[in-house]
Amino acid sequence: MSFRLSPQLAAALRSGEHPIAPLIRIDLPDHTITQLVGAGEVMWGDDVYRGRDDRFGVLVAASNIRDGVGNEAPDWQLTFAPPSEAAVGDLTAANTQGSRVRGWIGAINRQNGQLIAEPKQVFEGEIDFGRLKVGKGQRTVELRCYSALEVFHDQEQGARLSDAWHRMVWPGEAGLANMTGIDKTSYWGVEKVPSGVTYGSGGGGGSAYLAQQL
Repeated sequence: MSFRLSPQLAAALRSGEHPIAPLIRIDLPDHTITQLVGAGEVMWGDDVYRGRDDRFGVLVAASNIRDGVGNEAPDWQLTFAPPSEAAVGDLTAANTQGSRVRGWIGAINRQNGQLIAEPKQVFEGEIDFGRLKVGKGQRTVELRCYSALEVFHDQEQGARLSDAWHRMVWPGEAGLANMTGIDKTSYWGVEKVPSGVTYGSGGGGGSAYLAQQL
């Protein structure tokens, strides 16, 4: 997925004259939520994205999309304020896990209320779980959504991208020796470690240290 904006959308956002339109679509087993983050509504394709869903209420918070670290995929948290206990039960039901979640960013033309160009997709994933939160005068359901990359981790396909795994399968084949994120640092374009870089086995645990800025 490319995150480059189209020229029309980029120009609209840079101008500061057009409201930003974050759009979220959640395909539940028996209902589709098409949510415009904020008030109002906008038509996109055959669907109307509204600030309030008739069944599940208002999206009261959408976290930043957080990058994954290590063996964790990017995730996103969406918080709804369901209007009824039945809606809470449906949103936290076991069969919602795995429901497809997508997010886009767009801009609205103030003159006609239509989207400017095609919104840019910024998230593709699934619901992991829903969690009920009850506070003073407030009842919300927080949906933890994980990126489609989570499946990649579950299948342990990422191990195939490591130098150690690659050499275990193909001994002596060094095609991944210079990839990032491995324990041993390999330097490009030189026959040996450049001056100023030393290896230690003491408190640093065998890591490479920069003795001076190169």
